[in-house]
Amino acid sequence: MEGTKGNEKELFENMPVRKAVLTLAVPTVVSQLIVLIYNLADTWFIGQTGDSRQVAAVTVSYPLFMLLGGLGNLFGIGGGSLISRLLGRGETENAGKTGTFIIWASGIATLLYSLFIFCFGTQALSVLGTGGETLIFAEQYLFWTVVVGGIPMVFNQVLANIVRAQGRAGAAGRGMSAGGILNVALDPLFIFGLHMNVAGAALATCISNVVSVLYLLGHIIRTRKESAVQMTVFPQRIGLSYVAEVFSVGMPAALQIVMASVSNSVMIRLMYGYAGSAISGLGIAQKIEMVPFQIVQGLSSGVLPLIAYNYASGNRKRMDGAVRFSLAAGAAISVVLFVMAELSASWLVRFFIKDAVTINYGAVFTRLRCIALPFINIEFMLIAVFQGIGGAKQAFVLSFFRKGIFDLPLMLLANLLCPMYGLMLVGPVMEFLGASLAIVLYRRQNHVGRRAT
Repeated sequence: MEGTKGNEKELFENMPVRKAVLTLAVPTVVSQLIVLIYNLADTWFIGQTGDSRQVAAVTVSYPLFMLLGGLGNLFGIGGGSLISRLLGRGETENAGKTGTFIIWASGIATLLYSLFIFCFGTQALSVLGTGGETLIFAEQYLFWTVVVGGIPMVFNQVLANIVRAQGRAGAAGRGMSAGGILNVALDPLFIFGLHMNVAGAALATCISNVVSVLYLLGHIIRTRKESAVQMTVFPQRIGLSYVAEVFSVGMPAALQIVMASVSNSVMIRLMYGYAGSAISGLGIAQKIEMVPFQIVQGLSSGVLPLIAYNYASGNRKRMDGAVRFSLAAGAAISVVLFVMAELSASWLVRFFIKDAVTINYGAVFTRLRCIALPFINIEFMLIAVFQGIGGAKQAFVLSFFRKGIFDLPLMLLANLLCPMYGLMLVGPVMEFLGASLAIVLYRRQNHVGRRAT
């Protein structure tokens, strides 16, 4: 027991900063990529049907599906950040109570959302402008991913954050990766072998999340005697201040997903004035851009426990070193991935679908949207800093600024000035402004923190 706890303490307190960051970030990035690969596999296999309506169905379902990610962020990032800070302060008992609380709370919240989609999913899709056979395909996709698979998906995120918060990024990564690999194997079986089409891709996603949850639960149970975070089957009394900390940090993280969903919904609604191939091209472009975005986000998510622990324990020098190294590494990675996306956009879209018109749209959309990548690196990393130190106000401002408010009128204006293609430039403009704001807030926080010490 002491040996394992000692290893975690060594990572958080004594291991060289670069090695500690890489120890936490590399497994997180790898797991993010594997999870992303199965999302891309869904789109790729659906694209092989040659039916752009099915690809469009996944695209229009995405905003409603993304809301599950909001719930996962609310309890996973909010709870995981608090657990790391509690460990840094030596409050191991409260860390365990927090872990149990976020599992139960996330399960109840997700159940309510799944029931909402079951009852009103068709109406929600109609509001997004979905109709005809695309509506039927979208309903099938949401049934398996949200109604049936909602709780496994959110539990996957929450449990991975609990394990990662203790410094066990490798175990968290293996858990998330296990289901992703299975999903890639199940996609062709369900889509083509059982002729389930888009519903088969959704069912494969559902099963993959169940497998990941079982792996992570198994890890937590196996290591419960040696873990610093002692959780129980049923929730225990927990102070309201801890609940408030979970929500104060988790809400901006959830808001980031929710507002992105709102923004994406408006864009899809505006895109319905154009060809169906353009909507399919947008869906593929969004999948492609997720690869570099998830790498950068994985880096920031991986380093978050290190930031939270050292902030709580008072080791600001080590925390600042982790932030600087992570920003530099993310900048280098984002520039390389940006160049690759710009040079190979047509080939990447062609990998998903053979329709020439969709390829043309998707390639242009990919090149325009990936301009945002270098700025996203700064935003994600500094948002992770504020999440780690419990800076709810700064995280809230950045999350609220990025998506869903200022970009909505900008989309309307851009669509008037440069129909359809102008919509793709709104994201890069907003990410540039968001990165600038993040730097200002971070410098102000650093100045206040140093003056306080």
